[in-house]
Amino acid sequence: MSKPRMTLKDVCCDLRRRNFPISQPALADGIVDGTFPFGKVLHVTNGRRCFLILRKDYESWADANAPITKEEPQ
Repeated sequence: MSKPRMTLKDVCCDLRRRNFPISQPALADGIVDGTFPFGKVLHVTNGRRCFLILRKDYESWADANAPITKEEPQ
């Protein structure tokens, strides 16, 4: 059974698998500015942001916006 929540690292790894390379800082900034609507900032402590990313919300967004494509052998 997969965990119901994801970390920034989990999301970045999955997006890279989907040929959508992104860094953790870029993902974090995108969540803050609303570019990536599947996560939200819970709180900021000493400049560190704490995010909530629900797997169900992320997977729905990823399936619609970053589908897995199969490369055809040449």
